[in-house]
Amino acid sequence: MADVEPSAESVAEPCATKRDIRLAWAIHALTASGVLLGAAGLEAVVRGHPRTAIVYLIAAMIVDGIDGPIARAANVTEALPGMDGNILDLVVDYLTCVMLPVAFMAYFHAFPSGWTVILCAAILFTAVLWFARKDLMTEDHWFRGFPAIWNLVAPTFFLLRSPQWVNIVVTILLCVLTLSDVKFVHPMQVVHRRVANVAVTALWLAAMLALTLTWPTTYLPLEIVLIAAPAWYVFVTIERTIQGDPEPAPAPA
Repeated sequence: MADVEPSAESVAEPCATKRDIRLAWAIHALTASGVLLGAAGLEAVVRGHPRTAIVYLIAAMIVDGIDGPIARAANVTEALPGMDGNILDLVVDYLTCVMLPVAFMAYFHAFPSGWTVILCAAILFTAVLWFARKDLMTEDHWFRGFPAIWNLVAPTFFLLRSPQWVNIVVTILLCVLTLSDVKFVHPMQVVHRRVANVAVTALWLAAMLALTLTWPTTYLPLEIVLIAAPAWYVFVTIERTIQGDPEPAPAPA
């Protein structure tokens, strides 16, 4: 008797188990907890506690760094098709990566008084446009435009006690790059130099946390890390810009 291939209609779709659904909800809750960390950080800013605010920023960055890989490994899209984890992540990121850092820079005088409103408005405006891009990432997982990681920029300004004119120049440049097509590395997803990218990011966060806990006392080796880490990101960006986009894979015959 000949074998008969089942039709598409007769193949049962795999169903998510109750355990899969509970796990998916837990992962979405982990992502959503970033809103609570962001709100706590905003309260710390308003109360004039920069150290506490930076700790909440770092905690939110850690959550943002681990929830994506966990969600992909657990295949939460199939377990909860009615929830869009990408939208949830973008909403949380705008609070923790943009709004909280902007409040931080405004309250703790990253810019001269005459520049604060203009630059904070520019950050908010360019960032929300970036988050709305449909071509946010390339096929090889690089960001198109500066990915609005002001949660790294603001604490670095503060902990390095960088001059306000430097903060102005860097902020204007990053706002322009936000709306550009210059490629910026995603340290977790880009394969090229992934180990180095993850290590540099981890060192950046570690040095940031250490300087925060010892602030206002500072240590030169930690300050060097805060300068070297973004310099590495600049190097990787320039390298990608010079090399250009990879050639698309040939279509299967």
